Amino acid sequence: MQVNIKENNNLAKVAERVTLPKQSRSYNLCVKADALRFSKMYQEAIQTYLQAIMLDRNEAKAYFGLASAYKYLKEYKKAINTLLKLVEIDDSNDSYFFELGVCYLSDGQPTEAIKYLIKSILLNRENLEAQIQLAIAHELVEETELSLMIYNKIIETNPEFLKAYYNKAAMLMGMGDYMEASRTFFQLIKKNPDYYKGYLGIAMSFDKMSKYKDAVRYYKKFLELKQFSEDSVFARNRINELRNEHFSKENKFSIV
Repeated sequence: MQVNIKENNNLAKVAERVTLPKQSRSYNLCVKADALRFSKMYQEAIQTYLQAIMLDRNEAKAYFGLASAYKYLKEYKKAINTLLKLVEIDDSNDSYFFELGVCYLSDGQPTEAIKYLIKSILLNRENLEAQIQLAIAHELVEETELSLMIYNKIIETNPEFLKAYYNKAAMLMGMGDYMEASRTFFQLIKKNPDYYKGYLGIAMSFDKMSKYKDAVRYYKKFLELKQFSEDSVFARNRINELRNEHFSKENKFSIV
């Protein structure tokens, strides 16, 4: 087989003229700042992001990284101000509005959070975490019916998203509806029998309803899955209290 050497040489010359686009200095600073942030060197990351912003006031990557660093340091007001500048640059990214909503929630401003979480969901209706945070925000402003509606919709359309069951059940407990809370926790463990917090929720619901034998049974099921945690200490102590208060000495319980 004859090789066309001339043609190959021409291709090589063309390839030599192909170069990758050079990234701006501000972008390269963002890459460095990201590495610092991922290494939990937040103050160093913040300084580097600010340098990038000084070079390019429209560098979205710098604002988003800067806000993330502030958020990790729990400096929520600074994170919020940074994200507000970011959405002025780019109002088409649902992640920016989502982070704004989360930071407003963390800063104790659920009403503002609702506004931005809705914007995030309108841009991306598949963002289930944004919907969860919206439900939490509605709960915090005592709009529990809206909160329940959101949880029920998520469960209906995304039945494998277990966080919706747990949050809904926890809210129902807070409302004093222990029967409905227990039903929701049962739905949760039916979906995932290893979801240990579901068993604790059932136990606490039964406990509140004075169904003490059932409560002990599910406290013990919880302990079978989660032996070492603050919740485990609570579960053991509660079993002992129930045994001493409501059962005869002959009715012993073995504690995991």
